[in-house]
Amino acid sequence: MARFNVAILATSLAALAQRATSDLPVHCLRHQVEGEWNFVLGDSSKTRSSCGHAHPDTEDAQPGREVMRSGTSKLVELRSPNLVRTKEGQRGTWTMVYDEGFEVKVGDHTFFAFSNFTFQRDPLTHEKKNFSHCGDTMVGWFHNTDRTEFGCYFASKVQPEAPVPLPASKTVASKTAQDRTMTHTAMTQKVARLNARLNMLQLGWKAGVVKKWIGKTVREINRYAGIRRTAPARELHRDMMLQATAGRKHSRPSFLQRSRPARLPAAWDWSNASGGMDWLEPVMDQSDCGSCYAASSMRMLSTRHKIKQNNASVLPWSINMPLFCGEYNQGCKGGYPFLMSKWSSEVGLVPATCMRYNTAGTCKLECDLDKLEGKRYRSDNYRYVGSFYGNASTEAIMEELYENGPMVVSFEPAEDFMYYSDGVYKSEGLHNQTAKPEWEKVDHAVLLVGYGEDDGTPYWRIQNSWGPDWGEDGFFRMVRGRDESGIESIAVAADVVEDPHNGRHVKDFFDGLEQKQKKKAA
Repeated sequence: MARFNVAILATSLAALAQRATSDLPVHCLRHQVEGEWNFVLGDSSKTRSSCGHAHPDTEDAQPGREVMRSGTSKLVELRSPNLVRTKEGQRGTWTMVYDEGFEVKVGDHTFFAFSNFTFQRDPLTHEKKNFSHCGDTMVGWFHNTDRTEFGCYFASKVQPEAPVPLPASKTVASKTAQDRTMTHTAMTQKVARLNARLNMLQLGWKAGVVKKWIGKTVREINRYAGIRRTAPARELHRDMMLQATAGRKHSRPSFLQRSRPARLPAAWDWSNASGGMDWLEPVMDQSDCGSCYAASSMRMLSTRHKIKQNNASVLPWSINMPLFCGEYNQGCKGGYPFLMSKWSSEVGLVPATCMRYNTAGTCKLECDLDKLEGKRYRSDNYRYVGSFYGNASTEAIMEELYENGPMVVSFEPAEDFMYYSDGVYKSEGLHNQTAKPEWEKVDHAVLLVGYGEDDGTPYWRIQNSWGPDWGEDGFFRMVRGRDESGIESIAVAADVVEDPHNGRHVKDFFDGLEQKQKKKAA
């Protein structure tokens, strides 16, 4: 490996941290990332670093590469669909993390970084346009398997990728419509029209008046689902159908239904399992914070921990710690379940009493770590079902659910879903597909807890985070085996294990954060 000064490479990419609004505006697909890369590793340390990122990460404060003063070069080849080979002959695996970045596991090390992006101003219209740089990464992180060595790195493809403009959102027909308050009368009329249409199409589910939406604007309602909706419902549905077929050139394995393995029961539900035991945490209300990804991820880890401990009264894990302290997400503005579980693997878990859920929260403990009783735990074996993003199947999801516990799934809610009341949800125009694109747009993360059939219709049973007054007491059922709204495209699972470092990395994290705050105040 050759050593060199990283500052030289940082000069041409100094503007890569400029951002606009909400979560990271980057869109990179697997075929754009495949190829040979040059990884530049900074010096390692026994203590994990934020690598210049904020807590949580912010759109307009991405670190420049100058945070690394020197580095060693490592050539890494990413092959389809998920294989890795280095120049030294090491073998490993990799996965896209949705369309935001990629993770590589090779030798004794794990690497993760977000893909790069810039904003450029059009010289004629002066409009800012975003470009994804899929052949470069932001400053990212690496660590060894036993979490005794941490460092920062960045990477560039040996054969550069041309910048690609981020797909533009549709222009909102009327901004006033997005900000109009939903009255009880307006909602009642809307639900009546929706139910008439659902009955005509015989979709098998009903809409209802959602009291919590009354008094809110359409924009505020959509925020619960992580969506900045910019088009009418019919256009959104049409886009979902086009999106599901446009990627056939770079497709992933089919979701064609296979026979269910004999060991799986016909129906299963972790809220009524093992002789009627309810292992789930109560339905929560995330409020207007876009925290669904954090809530569902920590609920998954909490429930799986209870199941493994065979104790339904074990305290749940804190949602707010990774939500407001993590560098892999943007807090209330968005994030990804895979990265929630990853951060909780590297840093660790704390009980919910150490940092209670609060949408206006900050990264501040409410407990004394030195006085916590009992064993300390962390997430482990975080993974996409199917081993890498885009490789899930209905059967693999069912097996993971039954054998290991609830998991996180994500989907793209259509506008009508916000008014779901009961039944097995299907969207308008749903059809089976024999080929799936390598990427499917999703915005809302939820907790998959069971599966079954209703009058011959297979379904998933899912816990939402919009309070117990929404849907079927806070839950909903969605048609199973047809990748409805992308629900079977991105299933995330993780386990909980005892932390061999006994919470040291959690303490190191907060000690380091305190030192930064003191330095900043001085």
